[in-house]
Amino acid sequence: MHAIWASLKENVNCVSKLTDAVARPENCSKKNVCSLEKQNLEKQIIHQLEVERPFREVLFRPNYPRTQFHELKTGDTSRNVVEMIFQRASMEPSKPPKKIKRVLRVKNSVEVVERFEKYREKVMKNAYEKNKRHPRSMVDGNELLLFFGTTMACCSSRNSKLVSQLCIDPSCRVCRMIHSKFDMEFTRKNGIQLSTRSEELSDTMVTLQVKKNMRAVIVCRTIAGRIANTVDGIFEEYDSIGREGLNSSLEYLIVRNPCAILPCFVIVFT
Repeated sequence: MHAIWASLKENVNCVSKLTDAVARPENCSKKNVCSLEKQNLEKQIIHQLEVERPFREVLFRPNYPRTQFHELKTGDTSRNVVEMIFQRASMEPSKPPKKIKRVLRVKNSVEVVERFEKYREKVMKNAYEKNKRHPRSMVDGNELLLFFGTTMACCSSRNSKLVSQLCIDPSCRVCRMIHSKFDMEFTRKNGIQLSTRSEELSDTMVTLQVKKNMRAVIVCRTIAGRIANTVDGIFEEYDSIGREGLNSSLEYLIVRNPCAILPCFVIVFT
């Protein structure tokens, strides 16, 4: 699976081009009017989140670069590869595969990608200077392909339109997580849990009872760095916390720094 992912990374960049910058809405002729409406909308969203959620999310701030989606249609080569990765990382590959509804490529801003690469350089430097027992950390920061399982509201089965922008629905966990760059009060306190299994539910704040919400998983490039194993109980200097499964392979990883995660694809499934 890692060979397939490496091939996909070479052909598909998880970054927006400068020409992909979000344009201003055509129906807003006056800049100050658009700005005022946007500020009012953001205040409403934040207030609604504070009322409905037991925690406040760090999101909808002006300093966050805008992120876009590019929906991959059925038959697209990149989509076929992403679907293959999803199915191979299934919790029960022997059972009938999950039905994939949509595959979205996350078009991160240049700033977000640079933040990710700077964190990689930091991890590599620390691994080299402090502990040379982790060669993977010195080579590439110990980059792993991991999944963040959650839900998505703007990709309901009744909505047949192509998705290109992050929505503003407070219950849409995918859009909220990507927009905040995984930087929320909850993740700051508890870390960001990712899994090696594509169907595992990582987001403990999801609401599956809401009919419009659909299961989704964010495919992430993750800089794991030096991993502390919870089984061995060895907690020296580390960058993330991991837990092994039955076959002594990594089952899930808790990352402390949001800069270590670069979302690349979103898979909506049933």
